[in-house]
Amino acid sequence: MRPAYIFALLAGPILAAIVRPASAAPPPAPPKDAVLVVGALHDLHPREPAFGYDDLGAAIRAFAPDVLVLEVRADELAGRTATPGRPEYPAVIWPLLAAMEVETVAMEPDGALFGAISGEAGAAFDAMRRRDPGGAAALSRLAADVDAFLLAYWQGAAQVQDATTAALADGVQSARFALAGPAFAQAQARWDDFMTGRALAAVRAHPGKRVMVIGSYKNRALLDAALRKAAPRRVIDAGQWFRRQGPAAGLPLGAPRRSPAASGQAR
Repeated sequence: MRPAYIFALLAGPILAAIVRPASAAPPPAPPKDAVLVVGALHDLHPREPAFGYDDLGAAIRAFAPDVLVLEVRADELAGRTATPGRPEYPAVIWPLLAAMEVETVAMEPDGALFGAISGEAGAAFDAMRRRDPGGAAALSRLAADVDAFLLAYWQGAAQVQDATTAALADGVQSARFALAGPAFAQAQARWDDFMTGRALAAVRAHPGKRVMVIGSYKNRALLDAALRKAAPRRVIDAGQWFRRQGPAAGLPLGAPRRSPAASGQAR
């Protein structure tokens, strides 16, 4: 007769193979009418291990939206064209759309309105550069320094969507408003109002559908707040959703990219 401890040793691996640990269970699917607002990182994706291009694509597949609301113009969406300043579209989103059955909505102004708003903003910035070249250079340094801080701060995809990221991005935008003046602030407000209006219309037009809005880490909080005010029951917390994703779902999104000890930071 084998000793009891032999049976215990043999049974352990067998039971482990049969019974999945609770921690390995896939995360629950979001509600069928959920709305999730995600901030993409644009050209920071390749520099951010916690939320690279593959992670953005994995997040879209995991949420499985019926409707994707995108930070592009209608002509860019129709033609799957290059998107200056938003490399995630040719790198990730356009190829995904070719393999998915999903309705798409473009958020950005286009046509004459695009020309008018971008012209106003550009003129305000050009005037600021002529008036205060030192201030313009300081703005560029501030934006680069904040991005560098965020790359150090982000330890997981959930932090990309959090209040600290939003506050720092808002700080850079406030500095732009202060130096570029009211004309720039008014142009930005028109742009933001158009985008939030398109996102709100998409959510309202699809009451029983799962909607993912992909903005930027710079405006995610703005879009989330507008949608949450209009549809508080449907909008889910992006940080919590990313934290629930993990290896069991085939995603690296829930785990930190490095430990506080390894990075020399206390968290």
